[in-house]
Formats: sequence, structure tokens, C-alpha cells
Amino acid sequence: MPDAPSQPPAELAAAFKGAMRRLAATVTVISTGDGGERQGMTATAVTSVTTDPPAILVCVNQSASLHPVMTSGTRFCVNLLNNAHADVAGAFGGKLQGAERFSAGDWSDNDKGVPFLTDAQANIFCTVDALMIYGTHTIFVGKVDSVRLFGDIAPLIYQDGHYIKAS
Repeated sequence: MPDAPSQPPAELAAAFKGAMRRLAATVTVISTGDGGERQGMTATAVTSVTTDPPAILVCVNQSASLHPVMTSGTRFCVNLLNNAHADVAGAFGGKLQGAERFSAGDWSDNDKGVPFLTDAQANIFCTVDALMIYGTHTIFVGKVDSVRLFGDIAPLIYQDGHYIKAS
């Protein structure tokens, strides 16, 4: 099979971004509490790894404020947003900063001090179990400690730079 034609780096980066805009993904908020200080960010680069043992993969830009906390091997929660959470996604996606982000939505803490969105479709509580640096991001593998399900399946989807409300 012949190799695909190569593209200059800038052209390749633009084409790759265009391709990824066509990849729909459930919107999540990654949240953690570090010594009582809550941190979080919106993410779509999240996927399951295995069910034996239960594990999830989360990609975090090294420039994100959440990154240093995640590298310490902390506990965190992947909150799967439902179609009513566009405001929460926006708050954690940069509209608000720091702890102010948690003013969007109804948040509580589990018994380990990890903040979670109470009406998210699902809350997946994890502990950082492995990480790998790749380019500008760190890939974190979270060992799943517990899962909380809530409500109907109606995810908030991100595609082509917009939130799509699935029903």
C-alpha cells in the first residue's frame, strides 16, 4: 500500500484540526480537589481504556491550571455532561477562572473530597494510575474507584466548535 502524500507541518496541523472538528465527542468536566482547593476543566479527549481493571484515559494540556494537580497522582472525577450543561461546559472551558468555575452547576464533594456535578449523566471517580507526556499534553490513565449514574442518557456533544444537544 503506498504512503499517503506528505504535507508541510503547518498544512498538516490545519488539516488535522479540520478532521478533529468532524469528530463528535461527549463533553466532560474533569474536577479535582487538592487540599480543599477545587480545580476543573472542560474536556472531550476522554475515553475508556479497559474494564479489567476499570480505567479511563484523559488528555490534559500541560499549560492548563489543572495539569500540575493531576501530575501529583491525585483523585479526580470525570463528569459526563448532559444536554442541559452548556453553561457548565462554557464556565470550565475558559469563561470563568479558578474556583469561580464551580459557581456554574450544582457541585458537591464525595467522601474523598473530590468535587462532582450532582446532576451529571455520570460521575466517574478515579485515581491517577499512570501518565505519559506526548507533545503539548499529558495522557493520564485513571483507575476507576467508583461510578455514579444519574438521569437519562442525553449527552452534551461537541462537534465543529459547537455544543450539540443530543436527545
